[in-house]
Amino acid sequence: MWTTPKEAPLSRPCPPALEDEAAMVEYAGEMPEVALAESLHHLPELDPAGCECLQAAAVRGYLRLLARDLDPANLGTGHFRGLERALVNWHRMQRFLARCDWCLPQSERQGLARSLERYLAAEAQALAAGRAYASATAAVVRELAAELEVDLSSWEGLLADMARLPVPDFLGLKALARLRSPRAVAKRRRQEDSALCLELLDRRGRVVAWALLPWASEVPAVAQEQRARAELVWSLIALPEASSAPCDGVPGPA
Repeated sequence: MWTTPKEAPLSRPCPPALEDEAAMVEYAGEMPEVALAESLHHLPELDPAGCECLQAAAVRGYLRLLARDLDPANLGTGHFRGLERALVNWHRMQRFLARCDWCLPQSERQGLARSLERYLAAEAQALAAGRAYASATAAVVRELAAELEVDLSSWEGLLADMARLPVPDFLGLKALARLRSPRAVAKRRRQEDSALCLELLDRRGRVVAWALLPWASEVPAVAQEQRARAELVWSLIALPEASSAPCDGVPGPA
């Protein structure tokens, strides 16, 4: 007989013996379910309350990852993974909730919806200010908005702009965030082992910003993806290319 899932007990306190374990599950990294499985494997058999406590920690872990990638202030930082990853984690969380016979509290869904709206507002502001790339595809925005029940009718202009622009992945966004300097007047690229080093130079030929991007791989498909990313980032640096010859006194990356 089908029953209505109950709301995930996200705020239920853990028994003292499981508090540290719950914290490890919640903050373990990109895969809360993997951390949960490891905990359950190493712990003695738990009663239902103990299991629920750790399962709730895994859901909170997913919510933490979603909040991270829906915060426009994180765009280009080392821990940001983007709206595409947010959509993936949303689906992972929904499947996990279904296995627990839980549903997400509506207040949590509404909070995520507001975060997506703030993200879109920041995206619109950045594009209006002249940024030459979008931070997500319009298709991903539409799918995520549908999941979070966000009305996109007032965002159609932004989505049209996003659909016309290139979309770096999160590694490309991180590189572009590093490649900024008010003193930069030219850009330069050079090979460094299996990576491509992109540099910004000032008027005296000194490096004022730089980023390393993966370039070579023994796997052809991976190498193609890496080179496409690096070339996209290079093309989005709106500066003239400096001479390929090294400038006197130009230091390499620290």
